[in-house]
Amino acid sequence: MDVRLADGVSLWTDEVGAGFPVFVLHGGPGLDHQHFRPWLDPLADEFRLLYLDERGQGRSERVEPASLSLDVFAKDVDLAAEALGLDAFALLGHSFGAIIATRHAIELGTAAGYVISGGGDSSAALEQDVAESLEAMGEAGKPIAESWEQERTVETEEEFRELMRVQWPFHFAGPVPESFQDETIYTPEVIRYFASAGYGDFDYVPDLPRVTRPTLVLVGEVDRTTTLRAARVLHEGIAGSGLTVIPAVGHMSFIEAPDAYLNAVRPFLRRVAGGP
Repeated sequence: MDVRLADGVSLWTDEVGAGFPVFVLHGGPGLDHQHFRPWLDPLADEFRLLYLDERGQGRSERVEPASLSLDVFAKDVDLAAEALGLDAFALLGHSFGAIIATRHAIELGTAAGYVISGGGDSSAALEQDVAESLEAMGEAGKPIAESWEQERTVETEEEFRELMRVQWPFHFAGPVPESFQDETIYTPEVIRYFASAGYGDFDYVPDLPRVTRPTLVLVGEVDRTTTLRAARVLHEGIAGSGLTVIPAVGHMSFIEAPDAYLNAVRPFLRRVAGGP
């Protein structure tokens, strides 16, 4: 469904289940929410999952990419909650969505709780972690590194889809699921903009103590992108946060180990929602 925000822009939202609302923010930039499904859908037996296509991406209304920022994406969560008439909600973000969720937790803090799944502590450290991971892959890492450079000039949805086909093995510890992301709507103008702008150019480390809401940090043990190092920095900087390391999986931990992922997220969301 389209959710019209107070500023007039509409965000596409797939709603599944009933119960305490949980906004779910996808990775990217330039992707959509479909890489979460069906893996997170089991949570819908207890929670109202609100899968957002972030502003200007997926099935959401297109906007000028230069108008996008981490602050804009974070504020969109509250605008969506207002449009839906929600008094309370939790926020789960993965990858770039986790970077948005962290910004929301620091600057707004209006969610009842946060799941930071595959998040980053700073854009500079993230880029360094990725560079080291690519180097460790040797020859296998070279086409992946080239595909990242090509993000700055990608023009069409099919070109973007091909770049991601090359990159997905970097994000999985094991094989990439067959037909993964076949239904994804790619937005090349958004990834092109952020590839040049530094994926938001963020450094959260000094501001992590400002996060006061319950927070769960999740990471795959062998995540090459948003690494265990980054997860520990987030966990140590956010007072009272939990840290779950999912063994032997990569960046797409909820796909490679869905039971372990959901077994960490479900009890946390229950507590946030006021349950046992």
